[in-house]
Amino acid sequence: MAFRVVLIENEVAIKVKLNNLIITKCGEDIWIPLDDISMIVMDNLLSNLSTRLMCQLSEHGIGLMICNQEHLPTGFYSAYDNHSRASKVIGFQIEKETTYYDSVWKNVVKSKIENQAKAYYIMTDDRDGAEKIGEFSLDILMGDKSNREAHAAKVYFNLLMGTSFSRGNEDILLNSGLDYGYAVIRGYIARACVGYGLNTQIGIHHKSEYNRFNLVDDLMEPLRPIVDIVAYNIMKTDKYFTPEHRRKLVNILNMKIKYRNKSMYVCNMIENYVEQYASLIMGRTDNVVFPDILGLVGEEYGKI
Repeated sequence: MAFRVVLIENEVAIKVKLNNLIITKCGEDIWIPLDDISMIVMDNLLSNLSTRLMCQLSEHGIGLMICNQEHLPTGFYSAYDNHSRASKVIGFQIEKETTYYDSVWKNVVKSKIENQAKAYYIMTDDRDGAEKIGEFSLDILMGDKSNREAHAAKVYFNLLMGTSFSRGNEDILLNSGLDYGYAVIRGYIARACVGYGLNTQIGIHHKSEYNRFNLVDDLMEPLRPIVDIVAYNIMKTDKYFTPEHRRKLVNILNMKIKYRNKSMYVCNMIENYVEQYASLIMGRTDNVVFPDILGLVGEEYGKI
């Protein structure tokens, strides 16, 4: 299983030779086997990528994320189809009724809110606030008709950052970190979905005809608090979004988490999580085990 996430921040020459990615920097070559790479984050506008390289990336199932001049991810490239039975899996996705997806979404929202409550307590030691957030997970309707997700998120961020905080405010440093970290996780889930034959446009709750990644946006909801913890702890005393911040946010994929009673890298957990969803859609399992934020904190990272 591919495990490396390659972050490219400097102007380099990139090519493929003998099934290896070769990155040339200051006259020195760095060789990385393509089979070891799961995703590349390109955070440099001066490096060039050849069509041959792009073909090689797709053939090996390697995701490519492109960042803009503000160092925020703006695009994601992945294989069009590298699953032998993709049409069969898509058939299962299409045939599911609204009530089925409403039930799944209820579980997704419950997991997200529970993780937000745990993450808030980890970041603040405020037990009362954590309990207030967690209460929103107790009365979720099918399809979250009462929008507990949005209410919990508002309370969560207001308690953490103050009532003046807005996720849409680009002047707030934490938002840059959250956007960057979420995009990295989003890209990795997209890669995994393609690998298991899932059509990323067919979502559980997100249904936008303009969004190619409806399903990805659904599946990543319980994972957002992982990014929140890392971004908050590395940026809470800083004034600027730095390369070191970006490296630590990309490195979330290489952190350890306990999932399904096993210690694994976050990137491998995502693969396992998406595989379970594919199995659920195809009727091979009755439930999905959602990631628990305490599995991350319970390892050697403490409060990160």
